[in-house]
Amino acid sequence: MIKIDTDFIKELPEGFVLTDTNIFREYSQLLKDRKQIYVIDAGEQSKSGENYLKIAEKLEGDRIIALGGGVVGDLAGFLASTFKRGIDLIQVPTSLMAMVDSSIGGKNGINLGLRKNYLGTIYEAESILVDLRFLDTLPKEEFRNGVAEIIKYAFILDKEGLYKKIVLADIKDVITTCFCLKMRVVRKGLRDILNFGHTVGHAIELLMGLRHGEAVAIGMMKEAMIGERLGIVTKEKRLKLIEGLERNGLLLDINIKDRFDEILDLMQQDKKNEDGEIVFAFDEKNSHIGVSKEYLRASSLGD
Repeated sequence: MIKIDTDFIKELPEGFVLTDTNIFREYSQLLKDRKQIYVIDAGEQSKSGENYLKIAEKLEGDRIIALGGGVVGDLAGFLASTFKRGIDLIQVPTSLMAMVDSSIGGKNGINLGLRKNYLGTIYEAESILVDLRFLDTLPKEEFRNGVAEIIKYAFILDKEGLYKKIVLADIKDVITTCFCLKMRVVRKGLRDILNFGHTVGHAIELLMGLRHGEAVAIGMMKEAMIGERLGIVTKEKRLKLIEGLERNGLLLDINIKDRFDEILDLMQQDKKNEDGEIVFAFDEKNSHIGVSKEYLRASSLGD
């Protein structure tokens, strides 16, 4: 169940609240009376096994409330699915990325060193409460971060309307659209297509310290090139993707060539891979395409 409104934070039900330093600093007055609250450092480094165990030791009751972006949501979801073999989970996403993607569909996880989301489960939230007021204080770069996932839906599902410039005035409709699209993908058993841009993206995110959306934007551009060379993606579709990224300030000029071998090695460790091939997803018909490391090197992916 998803609800999209304002001021949910003032009416949160009882439960163990997991949040991060950024949200706690911004909304400390509204959270000061909560009896159970745990604050983690903001950032991907908090999705660790060490943090998981620390929080599990403090966790009480039968409900955890994830108040934060994707990191908080992933960690809270993994805790909810494993603590006492499963407790209630409420997602209250505070970033655009979490609102349109990571809070939906039940995927969660923690990192195993440089292997992103290597430990995880599928565990859907009891409810997702989208409070649009969080976007009023969301930094512009974090807003763009979420737009990368919106553009991903445009590409994998041929929803050209989502290539537009995404602005706050339209955001409720955009979030609703993305929720419906992702749930349709999940219900049809097509989760693999949601990995578009993430095979390359996860590797460069961890190696180069980029925001998730920035890394996924680069990943989508690189993977669309791979798809075009394989005859899966048309040049027209690739150019539409680039136009959408450029329109939203996500056409990033970052050189990955110097660390290409490291990136390939991390891509090869991706949990989706099999038989020594690196697996990519492009659309419903091409959701599990294996490509050799040698082909990627020869095709100048790093350029």
